[in-house]
Amino acid sequence: ATKEQKTDDQQYSLEQEGFVYVCNVNDIEDSRAKIFCIDKERIAVYRKENKLYAIHNVCKHQGGPLGEGKILDGCITCPWHGYQYLPHNGQSPPPFQEKVNTYDVKVIKDKVWLNPTPFAEGTERPGATIK
Repeated sequence: ATKEQKTDDQQYSLEQEGFVYVCNVNDIEDSRAKIFCIDKERIAVYRKENKLYAIHNVCKHQGGPLGEGKILDGCITCPWHGYQYLPHNGQSPPPFQEKVNTYDVKVIKDKVWLNPTPFAEGTERPGATIK
């Protein structure tokens, strides 16, 4: 809770067309995430190879912090009980049916910009290419 409180209280001031500057691309390790709280919404931005994806940070199973997990076998894996979600659409792989919200993310000159407006659970998003 103490760790999350620090994340929740962080202020983001740079905005551009609905997107908020959150970090540098090098701040996110491959197959890992960083968690950002924007407008009281916790969002995990994951790096998978040369792309960034953003999903809701709370696992549908028991509320685990998805951003503290990592990508295993191509899926975001919750650190609490191993539930998995696909990075590009927030859906659990079949036969499971859990879904989380997705968000748009873009990279401009090595800076990561996140739009905190969620898409419906399970909506496919293209991800942002890291150049």
